[in-house]
Amino acid sequence: MLAAECAWAILRAEHARTRELLARLDTAMKTGDGTRTGQRAASAIEVIERLQDFEETTHRPKGVVMLNMLRGRSSEADELLDELDSESECCNGLLSQAKTNLKRAETGDARAAAEAEALLQRHRQFMSVHLDKEDTLLHSQTALLLTAEEWAAVVSSISKEVHAAKERGQRRSH
Repeated sequence: MLAAECAWAILRAEHARTRELLARLDTAMKTGDGTRTGQRAASAIEVIERLQDFEETTHRPKGVVMLNMLRGRSSEADELLDELDSESECCNGLLSQAKTNLKRAETGDARAAAEAEALLQRHRQFMSVHLDKEDTLLHSQTALLLTAEEWAAVVSSISKEVHAAKERGQRRSH
């Protein structure tokens, strides 16, 4: 099960990176004395974009491979996957709404900045719970349900998935 441990070491490192980006976002929102709302908003938007890019091009592609292998193995695993999908969609929505408000805040709209801050607090709470579930419950389900051969397939396909996602990201930015 070396492949499983390697995959989870990578995923946990990515969760640590996500937590680091969330902490940077929190710092960006709290930096300043209130007179620099636009500057704070611009800094926060930059961190949000880094977080979104990391999720889309690095973390999510790895998860897709593993989750596709896990889906359909047990009703408990399927319920967990559905719950994680729903939480992920919620987090993405909160982040997008916050980014929209922060763009308004860049022009000095203090109300939009306050709304963005409230959305980002909710996002941090949801994301913290979500990452903890992946680290504990999802890890347990994969350990129970995936074989050594399946883990080897997951690990070998992770690189391919990440490369394809990065290419998609580069095409979007051009």
